[in-house]
Amino acid sequence: MISLSAANISRCYFLNSSKLERVVRFTLKSLGIKDASLSIIFVSDSRIKRLNNLYRGSDRPTDVLAFSMREGKRLLGKRPVMGDIVISVDRARKQAKRFESTFKREIYLYIIHGILHLAGYNDERPGDKRVMRRKEDEILNRLCRKINL
Repeated sequence: MISLSAANISRCYFLNSSKLERVVRFTLKSLGIKDASLSIIFVSDSRIKRLNNLYRGSDRPTDVLAFSMREGKRLLGKRPVMGDIVISVDRARKQAKRFESTFKREIYLYIIHGILHLAGYNDERPGDKRVMRRKEDEILNRLCRKINL
């Protein structure tokens, strides 16, 4: 069973909880994950910049931050807790324009990207980044065909 908690503190009103849940479930299913709990928090560039500086030492906004709970001591509960994903809606708007995409597609990409990080994918080294990008593209393209995005 999948458990999703989403919080929107960005003042962005596009969020449709049932679609978000579909994206999360589809992504987890694509990764073979059947039992998990995670949260997604939608924030502004200024908030994600503070988090990025605090946790990664980078004093700039970013699109997605993922905080895995699969490392260290495991939390007790009904479902394994994967962790938290923080997404900048401001960055999604800017990147959608830059890459001639849509805002929703960028948000879905960021959700997929965050889940991949929580599942253990890494994009720090070039080889790992290529593997992660291919997996992102594969999942996003299948998802978009399924939901007609």
